[in-house]
Amino acid sequence: MAHAAALAVMGVVPEVMRELRSAMRSAAPDSLTVPQFRALIFAWRQPSTTVGDLAAHLGVTVPTASVNVTRLAKAGWLVVASDTDDKRRRLISLTPAGQTLVEAAWARTARSFSHRLASLPDSALTQLREAMELLRVLCAPAV
Repeated sequence: MAHAAALAVMGVVPEVMRELRSAMRSAAPDSLTVPQFRALIFAWRQPSTTVGDLAAHLGVTVPTASVNVTRLAKAGWLVVASDTDDKRRRLISLTPAGQTLVEAAWARTARSFSHRLASLPDSALTQLREAMELLRVLCAPAV
C-alpha cells in the first residue's frame, strides 16, 4: 500500500510542480532569470538564510549562488549582511521590493491554481488538503 502511494506521489508531484513553476515564472519580471527568481522565493520562504543554503537549494556552487545574490542585491531585491557569529557567512534576506514581488507572484499563482481546483467537489478538496498536510508533516525537516 505504501509503495503504491509513493508511486502515485512521485507520478503527480513533478506535474504539479511544472504547473506551479510556470505560473510563478509568468509573474516574474523578464529581467530575472529562473535561478534568480527561485533564489528570491527561497529567501522569502527561508528568511535570513545563507548563500550556502541557497546554493544547496539551487544545486549550484557557492560562488555561482554568490554571483546571483550580488546581482539581486544590486537590483534591489535582496539585502546581504555578514553573520554576526561568523563573518565569513553571508546572510540574505528580501528587501521590501523583493518581498512585494514574491508575494504578488505567490498570490497570482494561488489564484490561478485555485481556478483549476474549483471544478473539484468540496469533499475532494478536503481530501486533497488533508493529503497535502500529511505529506508536509512527513517531509518536514527534522528539528
